[in-house]
Amino acid sequence: MKKIISVLTGLALVAGAAMADGITFGSWGRGLWNVAANSGDDVVTDMHQSWGGAAPRTGIGVSGSTENVGFAVDMHANGDSGISLGNNALIWVKPIEQIKIVAGKKDQNELRGDAAFGLWNWDRIGAAGAMGLEGWTFPDVFDGNGVAVIAYPVDGLTVGAGIPLSLNGTGATLENTYAHGANYAAAYAIDGIGTIKAAYMTKPDGTSRDAKKDSTSYGVIAAAFDLTMVDGLYATVGAQIPTASVNEFDSTIVNAYARYSLDALAVHLAVGTKLNTKDNSKTDDSKYDGNLGFAIGAGADYSLDNGIGFFGDVRYANGVYMKNTSADKSDCLTLGLGVEKNFSNGKIGIAFEGATNGKNGYGRYTYEDDAFAWEIPVKVEYFF
Repeated sequence: MKKIISVLTGLALVAGAAMADGITFGSWGRGLWNVAANSGDDVVTDMHQSWGGAAPRTGIGVSGSTENVGFAVDMHANGDSGISLGNNALIWVKPIEQIKIVAGKKDQNELRGDAAFGLWNWDRIGAAGAMGLEGWTFPDVFDGNGVAVIAYPVDGLTVGAGIPLSLNGTGATLENTYAHGANYAAAYAIDGIGTIKAAYMTKPDGTSRDAKKDSTSYGVIAAAFDLTMVDGLYATVGAQIPTASVNEFDSTIVNAYARYSLDALAVHLAVGTKLNTKDNSKTDDSKYDGNLGFAIGAGADYSLDNGIGFFGDVRYANGVYMKNTSADKSDCLTLGLGVEKNFSNGKIGIAFEGATNGKNGYGRYTYEDDAFAWEIPVKVEYFF
């Protein structure tokens, strides 16, 4: 009871603070009710989340800022699993106009290159989940637990470091922190053309793929370009390349995404590749040699004047991309088709989703290896 009272008291304080000058209050939530889905010989129903776990997600976020100081904190309630800290609990300070220091738990996505469309916003079964469209072309280099130091020396230029730190007072060596954990990044926005991004992500030592299995120091180079110069078109391409062949970083990644919008229609295309990635169906000597995992997805959204919107999405990933194997029945074709009714602060929708080779689905239900997994989710979502 004390815990419930504390939470309610906190929420009341949050709501009151939202009325204060410089403080903003927001809330977002989503849940998926699977009206029907196949599971073995049965047809089942349940409720869950796009990303798995209990539903619905109901989240509360509070942030405040002045010219030099700000904060952000959010809390999540996930179905019957209780209330917990969300993605942010941070304080930021600008000692001078060009430098920003952010401390705490951070999920601000400042440079992240996303490709979230279609089934990513529904149930991420099959290839929809495997493609991981958040950070698709450029990762969250400044986010995570710790401190980010970000400089904006001239218009369009961003230079910074994401420094991983324990938030409970546990110490780490300077070498492990700055040489085996931190991310260093820069980006430059060219007015009217697009944005160039580059990063070096340090990593803990890995294990070499050669016969010696030596401990190997390595990092990952990331680079991306976002094109915005064409009206209605957003296109982005990015790569992540390890500096050494180690088991811990499975492959070189090259991804691309494009979205073209024209009036009520938007079309999407995403392509992902994993180069020299592991294929467990091969022998130890050749499981990394020349293997290519690839995935492709295409979708479209169409909006009507009365708040009705339609979406269609189809994706394919080969077995090496899906499950690190070229064995039979490891690839996956995934499709979705649905309709939504949008309101000023939320939406409701219904869709049909399906995926081949059932065990490539979300893993929630029971399928034979070659089964066609299908479901009919109803989505409820709000935002304030």
